[in-house]
Amino acid sequence: MASTPPTSTAEEKRAALRARLSGVAARDETAERYRRHANPYIARMLDGLGLDVHYVRGEGTRLYDPAGNEYLDFAGAYGALPFGHNPPEMWKAISAVQDAGEPSITLPSVLGASALLAERLAAVAPGHLDQVWQCNSGAEAVEAALKLARAATGRRLVVSTRNSFHGKTLGALSATGRPRYQTPFGAPSAGFHHIPFGDPAALERVFAEHPGEIAAFIVEPLQGEGGIVPAPPGYLAAARELCTRHGAKLIVDEVQTGLGRTGRMFACEHHGVVPDIMPLAKALGGGMVPIGAVVFGQDSLTEDFGLRHTSTFGGNAFCSRVGVGAVELLTADDQALVRQVARRGEHLLAGLREVAARHPELVADVRGQGLLLGVQLSDDPDLHARQGLFRSLADQEGLAGFLCGYLLRNEGVRLAPAYFANSVLRVEPPLNVSEADCDTLLGALDRGLEVIERGDSARFFAHLLPAAERPAARADDGRTAGVVRAERLRPRDGEPRWAFLAHPTDLASYESYDSMLGLPGEQVRVLFDRMNQCRNVDTAAAMLVGRCRVETDTGESSYGEVFALPYGAQRLLDMPSAASAALVQEAVDDAVARGAQLVGLGAYTSVITANATALRDVPVPVTTGNAYTVAAAVDGLEEAARQQGIELGEACCVVLGGAGAIGLASGLLLAEKVGRLVLVGNPANRARSERRLAAALESVVGHLMEADDASRAGSLAREVRARAAAGAGAPRIAAELVGLGLLTASVDAEEVLPAGDLVLAATSTPDQLIQPELVRRGAAVCDVSQPPNVGPQLKAARPDLRVVAGGLVRMPGGRDMGIDFGVPHGVTYACTAETMILAHRLHDPVVSHGDRLSVDLVRMLRDEARKLGYRLYLPTEPDQERQGGPSS
Repeated sequence: MASTPPTSTAEEKRAALRARLSGVAARDETAERYRRHANPYIARMLDGLGLDVHYVRGEGTRLYDPAGNEYLDFAGAYGALPFGHNPPEMWKAISAVQDAGEPSITLPSVLGASALLAERLAAVAPGHLDQVWQCNSGAEAVEAALKLARAATGRRLVVSTRNSFHGKTLGALSATGRPRYQTPFGAPSAGFHHIPFGDPAALERVFAEHPGEIAAFIVEPLQGEGGIVPAPPGYLAAARELCTRHGAKLIVDEVQTGLGRTGRMFACEHHGVVPDIMPLAKALGGGMVPIGAVVFGQDSLTEDFGLRHTSTFGGNAFCSRVGVGAVELLTADDQALVRQVARRGEHLLAGLREVAARHPELVADVRGQGLLLGVQLSDDPDLHARQGLFRSLADQEGLAGFLCGYLLRNEGVRLAPAYFANSVLRVEPPLNVSEADCDTLLGALDRGLEVIERGDSARFFAHLLPAAERPAARADDGRTAGVVRAERLRPRDGEPRWAFLAHPTDLASYESYDSMLGLPGEQVRVLFDRMNQCRNVDTAAAMLVGRCRVETDTGESSYGEVFALPYGAQRLLDMPSAASAALVQEAVDDAVARGAQLVGLGAYTSVITANATALRDVPVPVTTGNAYTVAAAVDGLEEAARQQGIELGEACCVVLGGAGAIGLASGLLLAEKVGRLVLVGNPANRARSERRLAAALESVVGHLMEADDASRAGSLAREVRARAAAGAGAPRIAAELVGLGLLTASVDAEEVLPAGDLVLAATSTPDQLIQPELVRRGAAVCDVSQPPNVGPQLKAARPDLRVVAGGLVRMPGGRDMGIDFGVPHGVTYACTAETMILAHRLHDPVVSHGDRLSVDLVRMLRDEARKLGYRLYLPTEPDQERQGGPSS
């Protein structure tokens, strides 16, 4: 059924389309006006997905943008385009109203056009449904249906199904079975109860639990927004029997499925069921006007409804005449168009299943009826090995939306995801779609899935980049390489579970999140921003980018998931502090909901939560990873000093960020062994930094006074002990050592850096503080800051230095984390490793938390890490190191 492989001519047409589209501005004046004054949230999402096209002309199944580009429309306005765009028959009906001069709004009076439409609908409605009330939309039709049922039965309780969609007015939204969409609006109102869809036993139970209370059961014969899910055989018949037995009204919501969409005039006819009340809309307007209607039997009509539920615009002549024209088209030649829908639907369904069979890993299901079909994409992130973008989109059910953008911009085919089931592609063309159009859609979808299957993320996302930055298209030989599946990992029973939360810190780390993308970090950042624009109320705060099982040297194992916030370091810093902290809180809560028993924070997630102290009501331990970062940084700097031939006992050590948690704890440990210590604070708030640094100097002295290992003491520690032995207190000793130049506090890095034999950078600034001209010849430099304080120019300009990216450790057994963090295979950052190490101490959790780190905790983690098989990583050759990642 699917189209044959594309010919060279077809490929040339697609290439020409891509070329034309690349010249269209991403946001024209109309789109900007829409963003400013109509709906900025929808505008942002459309822009993020690449669906922000302004159409200026429509004809049949085709749409056209201002540049004249043509698009095949298989989104179909969610079923409101029964005859395509601008059907001539509907314009004929509209012209007839104008020519006749018929008044449109004449309440109160007898409405002739409305009466004619009611008669035509009653003639085609099933069974005894011969009453029609008109309104302006599907939501209004549902509201009327609910009021009909309550007035007719004298009861108030309405039962509906989960994942259903019945509209967005308060009553219709209360019937809608999606709590996240109800809560912001105070829905559901009292008197609504939701049960599983397709489960007659659940319906029977609710009738038994509420005898004589249920006014109606409202149900879709095919859930549209819930993911294109047809009612199972026998379900509607069972609902009919139960409603009749218990005196309740059966409302079958045919707003989207009615009037030919499923290959019968009404979808309930497939089930042999006649409802009591049937809301209609969408197709009734012929793709031209807003109109809705409720069709029901006389046994549901009451005086209260007839006299007290009226509408100013409902039944107006203009819309009614269009509605009459729509019904006439559907019923012409013994419903020839509806019978054609059944044939087209069978052809399209078979073709979609053939496409799915060629991509069995990516397509989880194909289902539907007539020309309301759904293609469900897999949400398995393990299908996308080492591809952070595809992986996270699959996990968050966002891949279908971006596939719609790809198909629109590269194939000229328009699709849309289901409203509540974002992993489902809605295939809903006009009812008069041609078989050739169906085959065009099948071919385009097949090629789009193939791009994903090949892992060609550069091509898949190229249209979201500025035209000048798009990568060159790869040659397409029409062959599929097959899914590059990651190892399928799932937690074992009783296995410790952890989660680690980070974010891109610089352009290099952006690039590392998707090693298959092959794009520079700046372009990956643009794609992250695009994805972030598409977040909605159901989207997790952070993206799943990796899974890992760690097997330790002691035979233990743990299972972990790695998440990334879709924001760079500067974006997080620029946010209001409450907003950024709330974002981390949401991500931590999501990780716990997925099963994490311990959560680690990386990069600025710890900074913006005040080292996790701003997080509230987290039921599991949260660690910043700072303690093991200190251990690895100190070990790394000492090893770099050894390689440089630097004698620690007389060396001068400069610690950037010396008043922070990592910097101070590192300074305490280094003070035990060096000759001189310089702590550097943040110059942005000089007075505050000077107070903190003064306290830090006293902390160093106090620590050295209590240290009991004198065998490796440097001259600084020896001086402290000598003065302490003479009875001096910490404040006095600190003052004396400051006077001697053995202890120094400064907020001027440029002034003190040239004195450092050893330099440790542990700041939270995005600036590259360590410039080549500032560092002493032959020095050892360790940088644990993220973003790095050391730029690539330092190594290039100063080959005499030993520069290490501190806080790097080898995983036990060289285990890979399933994501490229910008470090070699089998290597991770110490803050991440701390999370894994502490997962084996859930019985006695001790975590890095707050501004002060216990040196005992640092040493304990160092010992635990060695026992479990974690080893310091310092490459033999400096160019083996790679900057960028989630280090704290």
